[in-house]
Amino acid sequence: MRTSSHKTLCFLLVLLLLTPSLFAAWWWPFGGKKKSEPISSHPDLDKRPPIKVSEQAPSKADQASVERLQKLAKDGNANAQLALGKIYFDGLLNQKQDHKKAFDLFSQAAEQGNPRAMFNLGLCYDGGFGVRKNQAEALLWYNRAAEAGLPEAQLSAAILAERNGDYATALRFLKLRANAGDTGAMHRVASFMLNGLGAPANPEEAVSYLLEASRRGDSRSQVLLADCYQSGIGVERNYYEMFNWLTLAAQDGDPEAQAKLGYCYQKGLGIAANAELAYSWFKTAATAAYGPALVYLGDCYRYGDGTAMDHKKAFESYRSAAELNESTGAFNLAIAYSEGIGTEASAQDAFKWMKKAADANLALAQIQLGMYLQQGYGIEKPDPKLALEYFLKAAMLEEPLGMMQSAKCYLEGVGAEKNPEKAKYWLSKAVASGNRYALELYEKHFPK
Repeated sequence: MRTSSHKTLCFLLVLLLLTPSLFAAWWWPFGGKKKSEPISSHPDLDKRPPIKVSEQAPSKADQASVERLQKLAKDGNANAQLALGKIYFDGLLNQKQDHKKAFDLFSQAAEQGNPRAMFNLGLCYDGGFGVRKNQAEALLWYNRAAEAGLPEAQLSAAILAERNGDYATALRFLKLRANAGDTGAMHRVASFMLNGLGAPANPEEAVSYLLEASRRGDSRSQVLLADCYQSGIGVERNYYEMFNWLTLAAQDGDPEAQAKLGYCYQKGLGIAANAELAYSWFKTAATAAYGPALVYLGDCYRYGDGTAMDHKKAFESYRSAAELNESTGAFNLAIAYSEGIGTEASAQDAFKWMKKAADANLALAQIQLGMYLQQGYGIEKPDPKLALEYFLKAAMLEEPLGMMQSAKCYLEGVGAEKNPEKAKYWLSKAVASGNRYALELYEKHFPK
């Protein structure tokens, strides 16, 4: 294991020492255009408990009604086929659970145009109940039920369509639900429109859906609407509106809103700065195991911001965030291990967690890991070739520091053969981003 002198360690941790200012600018918790998250799927049917119509034992009347349904179903009554299929599916009224019989009955009713039977048939194909799983058939029957106006089917059709990458179909069915007053669907439609999924991006219309859902009390829409007000996407930037919508969502228990509200109090966005309230909201969101809140809570303990300084609690907060796969948590945990903040210093653990953050596509972690690799910090020996790979990953993420480090490697022949053209390319990109250090390097190595 290679160890580092104090001088080398200081060199390695140049970025880490700048962490508070870097992350204040870099980890903007509102972000810009947000990546769309998958639609929440319906519950797994094979895990749900059977539906009970009564806690009492079946009566003779119940048995008589089953026999009557069996007769009506045999005579081709679609409603009877649907009702009897449900009884067999869940094993109701003293009938043995039989998914195959249920599937056959749903099929008969669906072929007669019964929308609920179509939907149930889709569920059977989707979950493999009484028939082999078949996503294509499931989607076919969901779509038929959805076209017939069944709300549950419209949502299921949207879920499967999105899962298959058919965003246009998903958006069409989501709009049907949104226009019927479903606030969750309004949020999804807005998310699609902000990200240009299923149709060209339309931020203004997205905001109109978010406003409607937010006014109806949907906290997830309130958070996304706050993001729009923060970034000025689809609406004029307005920190006061942002703060107000976040407050409503935070009071409703939304941990993302609570963390973002804490950030507002910390930075004085839409409200006077208040470190104690910032800490309070970060702590509240952290109790819901929300990763970004745990990172900011750790910072509060680390620097004594809004609460007493406590490096052990800072370390514990970073570790909790890292264990939730929060990349900034892994980054700060690596810093803690490297500097011995709230724990015994460990170069190996610092390298381990920095790599985890880097592999999660955190640009600053990729740069710092590259430095570790160049110097052999926390590993057996230096690996300049792999270091360059991580610098390039950061550069591809439009991080100027990654561009500069990549350029330096090509200029000095570290991790690759000297290549002035590649060095010039990355330096020019860093210069275009406004980095003055890149400009100095560019003028030094490529004077006019």
